[in-house]
Order: sequence, then C-alpha cells, then structure tokens
Amino acid sequence: GSMILMKENPEIMKEFLHKSVEAGLSQLRQLDQAVGKYVDILSIAHDFGDNRGITIGDELWREIYKPFYKELFQGWQKITNMKINLHSCGSISSILDDLIECGLQILNPVQTSASNMSATLLKEKYGDKLVFWGGGYDAQLFSKEDSYEEVFHKVSQTVDILKKNGGYIFSGVHNLPADVPPGHLSAMIDAYKYTRNYQS
Repeated sequence: GSMILMKENPEIMKEFLHKSVEAGLSQLRQLDQAVGKYVDILSIAHDFGDNRGITIGDELWREIYKPFYKELFQGWQKITNMKINLHSCGSISSILDDLIECGLQILNPVQTSASNMSATLLKEKYGDKLVFWGGGYDAQLFSKEDSYEEVFHKVSQTVDILKKNGGYIFSGVHNLPADVPPGHLSAMIDAYKYTRNYQS
C-alpha cells in the first residue's frame, strides 16, 4: 500500500504523514504531562533499512520522510525533555546525517551485521552526535558452532568500540532467536560485565 503510494501519489502520502506527526505530537503533550518528569527516554520504531541499505532508497526517503521527521523531532524537543530514541533496523548509515539534522539523539538497535554499520564506522563518524543503544550481540554475526570464547571476544570488542568517550547503552540487536546457544548468552553477559567499567 504505502510503498506504491509514495511513487504513484506522493502528495497523499505526505498529507498522511503530516496528520500522523500532528497526532503524534498531540499524544506526546499528554504523555509529557503524565510521566515526562519521570522518564528520560522515549522510543519510537520505524524500520527503514534491510541488510543492504534503505529499503525505499535514500533519495525517496529524503523526499517523503525527512521533512516529517524534522517536524516530529523539532516539535518533540519543544514539548518535552524526554530524549528521542529511534529503533530502526538494518543498514541506515546513509541517512544518519539526515536523522541527526532532524534532531535524533539515540539510535537503536545498532545492527552491526548490516552493510556499512560496523561499530568502528558508526563510532568514528557519529560518536559525538548520537548515543548508541544496542549492538552488543548481533545474532546474524554468529553461528551456533561459535565457542564461548569467540562470542566473548567479539562482544567485548564491539562494546569497547561503542563505549569510547561515553554515549553507549548496552543491549543486544533485535530479539534473541530461540535457538541461541546458552553459552552465547553467558558469553554476552560476561563480556558486558568485563567491558562495562569506564576506568578500564
């Protein structure tokens, strides 16, 4: 539906998004009045990417979505002190500058297995502009045969990169599949405990 609408009748799609932003900001006002003083971060989800890049392409994303994310995030920052966390899977590095320009503050889930989403690249390019929430264990990077040591090393390495100079919240990427070996879970938690101390 909406994918075809973007190409065939973008004005209808833009009107729909404008109404969605108005509704979202109206709800945010009520939410801020109810719990704003207790809540540090508010999360929204919109999966723009797959493993290769932006599903609809960068240019169409900029044409259709960017103006409304700017409207949403700038309105958000006038209404509440709750930080903006966007959950968006896949390879979205090509639009991160745009999202930051719109006002994005926190990115989740940091899918490091996707194209151009390595922890090193993200931290070097955006570490002073975004908080990264996730990236700790990306199930797509491991096979069931991987040892405890391999998982421990990889997770520790990723966390060490993302935590540099602050701005990192540890968690896994996506939900964990049901068949994740128990040893991988132990390795992930142990790696977190090992790397979480900023004095190291």
